[in-house]
Amino acid sequence: MMGLCTQKISAQDQDSSYDYIHILLPGAKNSYIEKRNKPAGFSIRGTKGWSWTPQQYLEEIPILSKYHLNFMMNCYLSMFSQPFNADSSVKMKNDWWLPVPDSKEHAYEKIFRECRKYGIAFCFALNPQLASSHPLDPASDKDFEIIWKKYSWAQDNGVRWFCVSFDDVSGVKVDGIEHARFVNNLLFRLQKKDPGVHMVFCPTYYAGDGTAPGQKKYLEELSQFMDSSVYVFWTGPQVFSQVITSADAQTFKAIVKHKVILWDNYPVNDGNIALHLAPVTGRDKNLYKIIDGYMSNPCFTENEINRIPLFTMADYAFNPEAYNPEKSIGQAIIHQTDVKAKQQVLLELVQLFSSKIGPSASNTVVDRFCRITALPNSRCIAGSYMVYLNKVQQELKNKFPSFYNAAKHTLAETIGLVEKDYREKYGIDYKIATHN
Repeated sequence: MMGLCTQKISAQDQDSSYDYIHILLPGAKNSYIEKRNKPAGFSIRGTKGWSWTPQQYLEEIPILSKYHLNFMMNCYLSMFSQPFNADSSVKMKNDWWLPVPDSKEHAYEKIFRECRKYGIAFCFALNPQLASSHPLDPASDKDFEIIWKKYSWAQDNGVRWFCVSFDDVSGVKVDGIEHARFVNNLLFRLQKKDPGVHMVFCPTYYAGDGTAPGQKKYLEELSQFMDSSVYVFWTGPQVFSQVITSADAQTFKAIVKHKVILWDNYPVNDGNIALHLAPVTGRDKNLYKIIDGYMSNPCFTENEINRIPLFTMADYAFNPEAYNPEKSIGQAIIHQTDVKAKQQVLLELVQLFSSKIGPSASNTVVDRFCRITALPNSRCIAGSYMVYLNKVQQELKNKFPSFYNAAKHTLAETIGLVEKDYREKYGIDYKIATHN
């Protein structure tokens, strides 16, 4: 199959991040959860969805509570009139001006109640510009009154945290003063009902240190005109930041002059055929002294397997100075099941889908296969790798017959990609080759 491994090999041959990580499964649960200490890190610790269904949010609320997380935000894609769908033939639509259907309102009202039940702050988020045929005009009073109805509905149902996102848009005017005034107007209207509400804003420029010429002017306008109580989302020096230092955070915060929540783009896969299951790494242990919050961006349909990397992110957010990624990933696995044989299967799956934080489209199984096939006389090694992939797939099915179904699907799609490439590269099906 032309293109699967094209232009990947040389860079990855030099990158140790594509090697297997070595995990030791601990004999007992002995994590930050069992130690029962008070949080010593970020005051705001949580996650959001990624075009999740209401059922996915409901499934994860008890997990957040178990992990001592206190914040959940809906993905604004989830609120689109046609959310991002696993069926690629369904086009995403954001008719933000239309009322929320009754069925969706009832589903989210249940989510709001469940979050309150578990002591988790739910943040209601909208992006009325992305993927819209009529992007909201922040300067329009008419548009404001239309979008206000949705925030008012959420507030009437007990929500006290709110988010406006103007990120990842194109073809619209980007004006820091207009954005600040829109956020302020929304906040002030919400405060008339409840003075204790909180507002988070995701700016158009949400990555970098803020010093680039276009970014700096925009962020300085926010710093000057946006209400000082508003939190600002930030993803670090890059959209997918491998390393985030205290210096990065200090530089950005000095420009934006607002409280900051790190929107960490891990282990998000953006709906691509990929899983990211390694422990979070590269986050400065002192970040919590500079910024107030830490929010993980999760996988798409695979919310169940997402609980493994989420555990490590919760561990980091709870006490960054004590965080050890190697120990945390072992604890993450054994916190999913008490059955040793099942833990071993999860360990092997984590090893397959582990690499450094990077682009959400990266699939380490495919990347590793490309490295193998670039070697001389590689067919035997590639065949052995294919046998191992299918072994893990079968063990996952056997040990978890009714669980991790979305992760099983992603693994099956991944195996399908490399099987096809194997046939086209070597001119034979790997099953035939490995039995000869």
